[in-house]
Amino acid sequence: MNLNNRVCDFSLATVVSPKSIETMLEADTGGLFKDQNLWQVAQSFYRQADKRGELVALLFAVREGEKTWFSHWAMIKDIEVLELPDSRGESRCYFDKLQPFNPIWEAIDSLFHKPSDEQLQREILEGARTLRWPLQVNQLHPYTICETPAFIAAEQQSS
Repeated sequence: MNLNNRVCDFSLATVVSPKSIETMLEADTGGLFKDQNLWQVAQSFYRQADKRGELVALLFAVREGEKTWFSHWAMIKDIEVLELPDSRGESRCYFDKLQPFNPIWEAIDSLFHKPSDEQLQREILEGARTLRWPLQVNQLHPYTICETPAFIAAEQQSS
């Protein structure tokens, strides 16, 4: 980790199949996650954080049958959004080596959605309490922006 970079307060989270996570784990140095949905806001969010010198984590939840849990995470290297003229496209999220999720944070509702910028500004400037909404499984596809779990920043500082 570049010591000038700090972990962004917010991360991107998505859901994958057990087979997908196994395939990504086989690449021991980093990987690529592709999605047929256009991650335009995610790309903008990542680029803004990158300009500020912040690292953005990608959190992978695994859905197997009725169960869904956070399994692994990695720092994002880049997000590309490829738009085709016939309204199809693809998003590509490049990331560093996958790290196992801290078991305390594996439950989907252990993480919270990112509050609006206005809510965060009120929290900082006015001391107003910001309402935090826990994540739900049906909100992970194609992705969501959520608060970064505390253990990720701690692990990045120690590496």
